Amino acid sequence: MFREKNWLDSVISFNHENRDLWKIKQTIFWWWLFITNKMVILYGLPLDTEKSNVIRADEVEKLTEDVMVLQIPKEVILLCVSYKPDKRCRFYKWLDKLNKENPIQKIVKSFSPLSDRGLYTFVEKESNDLNLTPECINTLIHKVWVDQFRLFSEIEKLRYWKEYYNEEITQKIVDEVCFWIIEEDVFHLLDLILNDSKSAINFVQKLEDDGIDWNALNWSFMWWIRNYLLVLDYAERWIMNSKEIAVELKQNPWVIWNIVKKLPQIRKKEGEIKKLFKNIVNIDYEIKNGNSQPENYFFTIKKMLLNN
Repeated sequence: MFREKNWLDSVISFNHENRDLWKIKQTIFWWWLFITNKMVILYGLPLDTEKSNVIRADEVEKLTEDVMVLQIPKEVILLCVSYKPDKRCRFYKWLDKLNKENPIQKIVKSFSPLSDRGLYTFVEKESNDLNLTPECINTLIHKVWVDQFRLFSEIEKLRYWKEYYNEEITQKIVDEVCFWIIEEDVFHLLDLILNDSKSAINFVQKLEDDGIDWNALNWSFMWWIRNYLLVLDYAERWIMNSKEIAVELKQNPWVIWNIVKKLPQIRKKEGEIKKLFKNIVNIDYEIKNGNSQPENYFFTIKKMLLNN
């Protein structure tokens, strides 16, 4: 709306991908001479404890000093976005003080997570084509909770399951397929596969020793390798903006940014990654159809990595 009322380049956004302190300062305090109105969106200030939106402490300090000391031109709207702000930091305390001095014109606005009812409505709307029962929706919310990016991801995973197996989604399927905590292990495993196959094999052994459920691991594994390949496909079409890709795939921007960052390594091992994806799909099929035992899963994965 702001862009429509002004001009095409009147909204400028800075995040962990394009952050340059000098350019930020120039955009806020000097560039206004050449235009009438503009909005500058600065992600990571006040100091953010959310890892997808983090700025180095020294950068935060410099930006804090500039914004607090220098007068922001009246033609400029500065919008600072912090997902989980550190309320102990100097900039947050300064904003809080301004808030108390200007109770009518709120300077700091907080947006709380969705309520239980709001979460239910959100999942119901996003999964409309899956026709999830109330039991399925509640199970999904119980597992993923308030993170909408994660909910998007898990709904897409269920959609992928339905397309692959051509069957309706049940509460049992939601319980088996939808995970989150384990995905951090999968990210780490994929990093090791790209850089150090021996360490990857040792990590698979650790997951087995820790009693990780093979089905949870395999579906997360399959899902995120698929994301690697989708991002690779975007890159081949010269689409490299992680935010744009994240919006299209409905994934957490931090996740997609990390995949984009690894593109040179992914390209080098593209053949191996595609072969790995095909193999884990086959493993899943063989176990689900009784041609192989779940106990053989980890051994098969280690053997596959060793052969790669």
